[in-house]
Order: sequence, then C-alpha cells, then structure tokens
Amino acid sequence: MVVAVAIYYAIKIVRLSKGFDYVALKGGRAPYYIVLGLVFLELDRALDLLTNWLLASGVSYQIMVTVNDPPSALAGLFVALGLREMYVVYIRNSKVKRPAPEHDEIWETEKALGAA
Repeated sequence: MVVAVAIYYAIKIVRLSKGFDYVALKGGRAPYYIVLGLVFLELDRALDLLTNWLLASGVSYQIMVTVNDPPSALAGLFVALGLREMYVVYIRNSKVKRPAPEHDEIWETEKALGAA
C-alpha cells in the first residue's frame, strides 16, 4: 500500500510540468524523508545479505523474518512521505503556465498583422 502511494505521488510530481512553468523545491522536509527511507532500505538490504549467515550461526528463521521486514516497510513509508511533501511544496512554489493560444487565434493575429 505504501509503495502504491509513493508511485501515485511520483507520477503526480512528474505530471506537474504540464501545468506549471517551473517546479522548484524550496525548503521542506522531503529530502530528509527520502534519505531516511534510503537508510532503512540499505539496512533492509544488509539484513538480507546476512540472512543466510545468521541462519547458519543458529538464529531462528522466525526471528530473522521478524527483524528483516520492518526496515523495508519503514523505507517505503519514508519515501512515500518524502514524495508527498515534494508534491505539496512544488504546488506551493510553482507558477501556473499561460495557456498556449489556440490555432485560430494565431491565424487571426497573423492575418491582422499582415493587413496592417
């Protein structure tokens, strides 16, 4: 579920460029959330690498599964929080694009300029 929320906000951030002139991240906690999520992801990967060695040294499988799952869940949570924060900050700090003139408006302008 957390990964789905992260993907949702990531897609929304990418699509902001269609409606805004520029998208700028000024301040906010987003980078901290994402870095904290990456730290938990690294901890999860390290525990994955140590799983076989710890199982061979006598640690039970149930303990390894219990210890191994929370870091990945926390990683997803913090990355999702970071992406949500980025989306909110982008919306606040970006300017709305001026709509492009319709084809007919351009033609009328060119015709008026040519007649003058």
